[in-house]
Amino acid sequence: MTEIKELVPGGESIAVDKNNRKEFVEAYLCYVFSDSMCEQYSAFSSGFLKVCGGEILSLFQPSELMAMVVGNSNYNWEEMEKNAVYKGEYTATHPTVRFFWEVFHEFPLEKKKQFLLFLTGSDRIPIHGMESLRIVIQSTTAEEHYLPVAHTCYNLLDMPRYQTKEILRRRLTQAVEQYEGFSLV
Repeated sequence: MTEIKELVPGGESIAVDKNNRKEFVEAYLCYVFSDSMCEQYSAFSSGFLKVCGGEILSLFQPSELMAMVVGNSNYNWEEMEKNAVYKGEYTATHPTVRFFWEVFHEFPLEKKKQFLLFLTGSDRIPIHGMESLRIVIQSTTAEEHYLPVAHTCYNLLDMPRYQTKEILRRRLTQAVEQYEGFSLV
């Protein structure tokens, strides 16, 4: 459905030409980025200020507030590996765990962020950095044709024992790329 909005009073009867195109573009941009978003922004602002409103906002610089709301983007993947906890038969030196970290560190940044989203529910790290992020990798009795399973509430990765790095890479990539929605474990 096409919606027609007058950007200026009487605009429906004004043809846009090179003499008034600057005014048209300014009116259009004002509508797209301000007027058309007024209702949505007002609802967002009201909700945000209920949670984070008051004098406390004046204590933050904009960048600090953004880091608090959006999260930190200073990724330190080695720190994440160092702080990982292992359960079941897994240890930091177990062959499957070593394959996992080799594969993970070979991933490009976007795939690493996708893994973080898969495991924690967010592609950002906590405001206090990777040292405050504890991931848990635990062994399962599942055969190696099963995918790793993430329990986002606990930052917990159930990972079958994979015999080769390539099998682990394929299964982990598939799990990370197809994690949205419901699945049966």
